[in-house]
Amino acid sequence: MANDPQAQSDELKLASEEYRLVVAPALAAAAETAAERGDPQLFNDMASMLALCWMVEGLVAAYQREVDREQWVSEAPAMDAAPLGACALVFTESDLEADQVNECIGALAQASRLLKEDGVDKAGREALTAAWRALRVDAYEQAIDRLQGCARAMAVAVDEWEQHR
Repeated sequence: MANDPQAQSDELKLASEEYRLVVAPALAAAAETAAERGDPQLFNDMASMLALCWMVEGLVAAYQREVDREQWVSEAPAMDAAPLGACALVFTESDLEADQVNECIGALAQASRLLKEDGVDKAGREALTAAWRALRVDAYEQAIDRLQGCARAMAVAVDEWEQHR
């Protein structure tokens, strides 16, 4: 039923194979970056959360560009929702209440828009492209290394943007 919240939620879930390709590696890289930056809790490091969102967005875009539409398991709306969905997962795992998660997602989406306007999301683009190529040939460890480089570059770019604002 179209008005059923559970049905709508299910429509926005990525299939497990696509989750493993476009969300899980980015999530691992963002968590490692947050830890390197001194916060073992990814949800506490806004720069790493933005990097997570941008990496998933970039991986989804590469997937949609390079994988034949007939091979997609998930529907396009689920893929479009994946970047903020990955962030919502992190916030939910932090034991925040649903209204707090929604507030955090709203703030993250707004910050992402502002930073994109200034081109900050372009940091780490080469590493993201290299990571995608590695994921496509099942070179998972290499992909994670590239994504960690991407996440670091993006987090540093966010920090620099904040300092010059």
